[in-house]
Amino acid sequence: MKLLRVLSALILLLVAAGCDEDNAISVRLRLQEDLSGTIITSALAQPVGPGAVEGAAVGATFDRQVELRGAKGRFATLEGLRVGDVRFSGGASESGLRWVRVEVPTGPDARWPGLFVPLSEADRRSAAEAFEVSGQARDVGKTFKIEIELPSSVVSIGATGKVRGTKSSSDARIATLIVPIEPARGGKEPLVWQLTW
Repeated sequence: MKLLRVLSALILLLVAAGCDEDNAISVRLRLQEDLSGTIITSALAQPVGPGAVEGAAVGATFDRQVELRGAKGRFATLEGLRVGDVRFSGGASESGLRWVRVEVPTGPDARWPGLFVPLSEADRRSAAEAFEVSGQARDVGKTFKIEIELPSSVVSIGATGKVRGTKSSSDARIATLIVPIEPARGGKEPLVWQLTW
């Protein structure tokens, strides 16, 4: 019951925040100086059956179901960290400038889109209706966000590789990459995102 309340609160927060779909499907890292840190992931999941709420409902039938799953953990070093086939690495130059590199595969062989949104585009759009009546949540699961919180302010940020609609930004100590999932599935080369601090 407690998990159900937490999930409901998360969905309400998405809706209350203007349903910022860019935050729903994500990998978030909080790095320490030694490149250890915290990882938080959130992804859509196909339900294996009716949830507790649907099972307890009387007088209604449900035709849209999707789950939003979140997890939090720690990593000892950024070097070698992978989430599916999304690879993270980092280090420091002789001058003391620190860097992070993220490689996001694209194309039909990329595994991460299916891990984070295990639905076809049509099924994703249909399932997103389960989050909000007015349809404002229709883009949930349309984009994948990587957010990295650094120990100090971002010095530079950039991406190579082309995926239509990709956005890269930074604000103080937080760097963000947003990748549209369907264009990434049709990509031809990896998207490489690099930042320094």
